[in-house]
Amino acid sequence: MTSIVSCGATNPPTISQGHLKSTSESEAADKASIPQPVTKVPALPRPGKREKLETYTVVVNQVPIRELLFSMARDADLNLDIDSDISGKITMNAIDQTLPKILDRIESQADITYFLEGDTLKVKADKPYLHVYHVNYLNISRESGGKVSVSTEIGATSSGINTTGSGGGGASQGGSSSGQNKANSDIENESINEFWTTITLNIGGILGQEIKASSGARLLTGNDIIVNRESGIIAVRATSKQHKAIRGFIDKVVGSAQRQVLIEATIAEVQLSDNYQAGIDWSLVSETATVGGNTVLTKGGIQDVIGGNLGSSPFFQLATSGTINGNPLNITLKALETFGDVKVLSSPKVMTLNNQTAILKVVDNEVFFTTNVEVDSGSVNQNSQIIIDTDVNTVPVGIVMSVTPYIDEVETVTLNIRPTISRIIDFVDDPNPLLADAGVVSQIPVLQVREIETMLKVDDSETAVIGGLMQDQINKENRGVPVLSSIPLLGALFSYTEEKYVKSELVIFIRPVIIEDASLDGDLSDYKKYLLEDIRQETADKLAEQ
Repeated sequence: MTSIVSCGATNPPTISQGHLKSTSESEAADKASIPQPVTKVPALPRPGKREKLETYTVVVNQVPIRELLFSMARDADLNLDIDSDISGKITMNAIDQTLPKILDRIESQADITYFLEGDTLKVKADKPYLHVYHVNYLNISRESGGKVSVSTEIGATSSGINTTGSGGGGASQGGSSSGQNKANSDIENESINEFWTTITLNIGGILGQEIKASSGARLLTGNDIIVNRESGIIAVRATSKQHKAIRGFIDKVVGSAQRQVLIEATIAEVQLSDNYQAGIDWSLVSETATVGGNTVLTKGGIQDVIGGNLGSSPFFQLATSGTINGNPLNITLKALETFGDVKVLSSPKVMTLNNQTAILKVVDNEVFFTTNVEVDSGSVNQNSQIIIDTDVNTVPVGIVMSVTPYIDEVETVTLNIRPTISRIIDFVDDPNPLLADAGVVSQIPVLQVREIETMLKVDDSETAVIGGLMQDQINKENRGVPVLSSIPLLGALFSYTEEKYVKSELVIFIRPVIIEDASLDGDLSDYKKYLLEDIRQETADKLAEQ
């Protein structure tokens, strides 16, 4: 019996449900579960015909509104609820129009408002009611001002930017005067942005009310307008017609105020070669600018540059037909190498709201000291005392640029721009004789300032060029025989100083780009790769530290 059992066939063990199957079996099961690809798209049924709305013809002359509404409700098989205080007469000529259109026309002529709820037409007097509007804007007020002043009077030249913010509206004035060998020329800008104050006054104008503003225009009072700046809410008590006008006005104001502009600026200095001492010839740039054998600037991209350089035309608009490393400005910079060595001083990028000023500042605060010396002679039998007071002063040296963009309805950007480039070229000693008697040397820096203040219009994504700021510079370089030139006293016999005259031209490129979708998947997608690389690098550095 035992031998018979041992020779018989045995049943395989039952595999549990969680048992791992072989790869071939799992792949076969997966393939079996995948449906066949659809080779024919099923045809969608034709859309049904839209039900034609019933139209009516109404021709009336000085008919009471109540009678007209009753007649229209009866013809349209509608129930009618009408307030008792509705009165007045109406004149209308409406031919083959739908009921809502006719009711809208009646509503525009009479002080009524209507609602269609199912098969019931409700008509009420258009009385004021409270409605809340959400206005998405910062609770902030900004002011800015700038002044450029030039005078032939010694010590009267000044230039500065005073900024506590910036915003809509601006004023500019300029002029000159002369007298007693003195002439002045001033340009002064002022910009004030009081968004909440202005929009409250505008709503009051729509309502036909006078909104009183307290000192500083910070507190507004009105019976029908309630403004909460902290939460961005404006509550208005008005009729339905007024609410329609207010809603449309707020949508346009906020939509315009929240538009953004990405401003790309490049400030470059071209050290002119001997063949182009008169400046950059922009007509040659448009005709011969090539990179790698390919034309990079369109011939019609430069508009009527008078005289062939920027000496007569300090601004024009430039259109490029390609990019280098994703940046269209690199094309122009590459083309400028024809005229000499190009050095990029700064290449900032900033994004700002419509009609809001952005300030770019890249400077070194150079320190210098002003010294005041007082001599106390004392009495006859005492020696005089010298009192020296020293004050610390700083002067910014570098690049400061303020720019205010405005976007119009045809996607053209108007810019108010003011770039200022300063550097120290020398130091002078304070000639105060008391300092010399005390053996004190106080050096004061001499600044070279190059500055432009202008307003211009540029198309979206086009490049504005501001140039013509030329300067002469003398570079001194000591040369001599090695070793012998360093011998004290005798070294001067084996060395000399070489002076080289250098002429350079400053060129500023401004490229405004209107941003409709401010996200990495929208208009800022070009910067996505840089951010991802930074994140990956930061993650790799953290893992390496661990």
